[in-house]
Amino acid sequence: MSYIPIIARVDSLPPLPESVLKIENLFAKGNPEIEDIVSIIEKDPSLTADILSKVNAPLYGFRKSIVSILQAVTLFGSSQIRSIVLASSIQRSFDIDMSPYNISTVEFAQISTMQSELMFQWYMSVDIDTARVATPIAFLMETGKVLIAKDVLDNKKDKDFLNDLSKYHDITYVENIHTMMSTAQINALIFEHLNLNESFYESMKYLDDEYVTPEHIKDIVFALQVVRTAINVEDVLTEESVNKAISLLEIHSYNTDTFLRVVKRLKTRYL
Repeated sequence: MSYIPIIARVDSLPPLPESVLKIENLFAKGNPEIEDIVSIIEKDPSLTADILSKVNAPLYGFRKSIVSILQAVTLFGSSQIRSIVLASSIQRSFDIDMSPYNISTVEFAQISTMQSELMFQWYMSVDIDTARVATPIAFLMETGKVLIAKDVLDNKKDKDFLNDLSKYHDITYVENIHTMMSTAQINALIFEHLNLNESFYESMKYLDDEYVTPEHIKDIVFALQVVRTAINVEDVLTEESVNKAISLLEIHSYNTDTFLRVVKRLKTRYL
């Protein structure tokens, strides 16, 4: 059964580096000062190099190079830098090949970035505290696909997987057919294994809407569902995916104006 090697890979993941744990401790205490984040990152040369490499990627489109961590945190904001730090530390443990989903690693990175930016820019107008919590989760919520893709490739089922994605147009359903697990379920295991804040693995546990979501996590889960509907590995802000997201917002009586403005901004920047 495919879920057994996937769980084994999760269980074998190394702990997060000390510098990353220190940053997480800062966020656990509230909204940290930029100087404190910068101080921790600058004491970790490999993390510093990795962050500067990522923020200078063509994806972000800065005309001038970002040459310091202070500059990076100031430009991106503490929530986005936290997202990049966590993603960098987790994904360093994986060989990433997203071909079973018919996307490149660059496209995968862009999808994660766009999901987190949509979350932050949209939800800041709804609830600032929830936006700060949900933004790094949005950045990481496709991580489980890396392990699913590896399992599919190891079993030489990539063509079947792609055919089923085309046939069913339901990513979670196809993942369950082939691995008996969904991306969200794998994320829940990864985030709990790495001892991340409980909001990370709890939101993933309920993201597929299999259970009644507890009240204290309901807003985060719903926001993630909206973002995942609008931006995913099959549809990135297409007319259809945006309309589906808008329908979700309307059902739950959310204002759609700000959401649509952010969508327009992201499409201009990335697409």
